Amino acid sequence: MEANSSREIEARNYLEKHRIMELLTYLTSALLFFRPALKTLGLCTADEVLKDDGHGITCEKFMYEVNKKTQEIWSAF
Repeated sequence: MEANSSREIEARNYLEKHRIMELLTYLTSALLFFRPALKTLGLCTADEVLKDDGHGITCEKFMYEVNKKTQEIWSAF
């Protein structure tokens, strides 16, 4: 049990030292900024047409759509 704890601490220290979580956060943010769509997250099919009302998508609207699509996907299981 102690070996697992030691490895976990070692891994956590590595992630902190090399700022891996910050890098992943940045990359995810950049991806969503430069390719903003549910398709980027795999929540839309390739042939699905997204409605564009000509206005920017707010964070709240984006989160609503992500949650709605996620629920639709999970309801199939």
